[in-house]
Amino acid sequence: MLALTSVSRYFSEAKGLVVDNSLCANSRAINQEELVPELATPEDLEQVKRNPLLRARASLAYAMKYPDELGPDALVSARLTMAYVQLAFREYGKALAEAKFVLETTEPSDGDDLSHRLHKRRMATARMYAAEASCALGESVEAMKCLVGDGQDDAFDRLASDLSGVTIETAASNGKGKRRLARAQSMVRSSASAATAVMGNLTAAKQLAMSAQAMEDAYAANRERSSARRALIYCLLRGGNHGAALSILRSLR
Repeated sequence: MLALTSVSRYFSEAKGLVVDNSLCANSRAINQEELVPELATPEDLEQVKRNPLLRARASLAYAMKYPDELGPDALVSARLTMAYVQLAFREYGKALAEAKFVLETTEPSDGDDLSHRLHKRRMATARMYAAEASCALGESVEAMKCLVGDGQDDAFDRLASDLSGVTIETAASNGKGKRRLARAQSMVRSSASAATAVMGNLTAAKQLAMSAQAMEDAYAANRERSSARRALIYCLLRGGNHGAALSILRSLR
């Protein structure tokens, strides 16, 4: 999809409707090539440097063959990371399956506060990945369901809070936390804008993109990598407003 959102550096950064990453350079294209069979050889090291997600996918697939040895916590992390990798390879059906696996896991009843927050961040990230995969598969309504959750008025804010690990109360008294939360709020709204545009509601999509842009301004986002601006461009293009879209593109140079 055209709207690109960074899921933030603390979760590594995938690329797509919901994710964006310097690891994948400026293009979504990931080279499909034969994996070098021998680890740590010069050929392997060169391939990992050139195409790191290829080895990552193979390593994760191997690790996930041994769920008992991994344990439930590490298995969830592996599944979530695999969802990211599959998105980068445009394997959207596989990415969606991995994200759903994570979403079906239950929080440990004996976990401490840190475990609780980690669980919520994993669930939020899985919802973002599932939304991207669903949108790429042409299931925009399902994508929006992933983002809105229970449909309450503050659903996007709660998703952003879980994604960033920062509550609104914490952000109110902490500058770094405020910027982190604003970044997550922009991510969520940019993704929702793209999904809404695909569903045909361009007015709401544009409003969400503008809201995301306001959030980006709160943490001084890089204009050239602005998720909100890309979401807005996508809305304008779908609405046939090519002149306005071109003007924004020129302003990003």
